[in-house]
Amino acid sequence: MSKNYLILAYQKLQRRLQSCILHSGEDALNDAFCQLWAGQYEPETETEGEKLLRTAVHHRQISLWREESRHRQTSLEKTDIVQPPPDTDIKETFQQIMALIETQLTPMQKEILTRHDINDETYKEIAQTLGMQEAAVRMQLSRARNIIRETYKKQRDDTA
Repeated sequence: MSKNYLILAYQKLQRRLQSCILHSGEDALNDAFCQLWAGQYEPETETEGEKLLRTAVHHRQISLWREESRHRQTSLEKTDIVQPPPDTDIKETFQQIMALIETQLTPMQKEILTRHDINDETYKEIAQTLGMQEAAVRMQLSRARNIIRETYKKQRDDTA
């Protein structure tokens, strides 16, 4: 009979969520209910069931929010891409960037940058070849690109 209190609490919260359009809230409610139902939770009263479910929903919403903020998509339109001045020769720019790669990056960063950007290898392939975690490959590539970008920008500003 105690699982019935959990069902009553679920139905009550579901009705409240239907009045406002919160898809993430509904997802959190469904996830929390399933987790509690599968667990050893057996509230003794309807109030206890509602409190238990509210707490579980709250925790699940926080988890969903953190996951969403961790994997937030950004538009390239907002990214400040360093462009060479209009009168700059493309070959000269390429040679400058290649020189920066040779002089400013660690051997590991050069290897990863070459494999990914020139040889079109995936992060997973690079990680397996170099015996690294995929996240470490991404981090090294990101750092390498930042070094090249910042150094190129600084050199360009110094000559201007």
